[in-house]
Amino acid sequence: MSPGTEQRLRSVEANRPKVGLLRHGRAYDGAMGGVDRDCDAGTAVLAALSAISRRLDELESPALADDPDAVHQLRTHVRRLRSVLAAYEPLFDAAVVRALRRRYRELGRELGTVRDLEVRLQAARRSLEKAREAGDLDPAELEVSRARLIDEDVEAHRLAHARFVDRQRMPRATERRTALTEFLTETPLMPEADEPARPVLARLLEREARRAVRRASRASASSDLERLHAARKAGRRLRYVAEAVIDEPVALFGDAAQELADAGKALHDVLGDHRDQMLFAEYMRRAAAHAAHAGGPAHALEQLDPAADEPLADRPPGFDHAVRALRRAARSWSSR
Repeated sequence: MSPGTEQRLRSVEANRPKVGLLRHGRAYDGAMGGVDRDCDAGTAVLAALSAISRRLDELESPALADDPDAVHQLRTHVRRLRSVLAAYEPLFDAAVVRALRRRYRELGRELGTVRDLEVRLQAARRSLEKAREAGDLDPAELEVSRARLIDEDVEAHRLAHARFVDRQRMPRATERRTALTEFLTETPLMPEADEPARPVLARLLEREARRAVRRASRASASSDLERLHAARKAGRRLRYVAEAVIDEPVALFGDAAQELADAGKALHDVLGDHRDQMLFAEYMRRAAAHAAHAGGPAHALEQLDPAADEPLADRPPGFDHAVRALRRAARSWSSR
């Protein structure tokens, strides 16, 4: 780690507020164990959000240090936070929830810039390794392709990560952490938050399941990429929202909720893989075009990813199966 990065890490750590949770005058932290099954809805959701907040704190330093998979994990937990806030918004002041989600959307985008380069580098390395093993391409052309695909993106990733670290020193990053702390300790609760957790959260989870089914159904009836993207995000959100009330410290539901989480994950994974393939194929087409324009080995780049010359299916293999599984899980939850 460079001295500059170490200094930035120390600065971020010094400005990070400590996150706790206070609900109706009673402190909640991980040492207390899980919430009671007869707790109120507000207590349950604040406990789930507090657990996510602690993971954000744990993951921030590794992500700033660019430890393996740390940016990915931090981005995932930012998405978990935003998903749980969105789904259980009726329990809180909607304006406060939406403002907090906007703050963390900004962090998610900063992380996404770094993570997208990581994913692209991983795909490029896999393609190069397969080409070496196959032995069909000229080694000299392959080395030039490696320099274009790997070396340039390694430098782009380094710069993107440095920008991410610098942004965590800015006042808005401290304000974002403070806003989350204040939400967990001081947020106004709606009357529904004082009702028993299980029926309230079950209803809100059912709403999320219906939302995911609607978006998946729209994508099934169309080849529109935006609808596929919306279905992918809805599946991911359903997974995170269900897991928030399955896993400790809020283990209030069992198999039927787990089925929803699994169905949401399956839909997201199928569509996510398809999206990654499309993005990498488009990147390879651009790289080959730039190489040809510069008089470089465009042929080798074209051969590294055959999908760059072949249109991908409008709907990826496994999509229809994932949609059917989602519908079954939603029906099972509604009829429980």
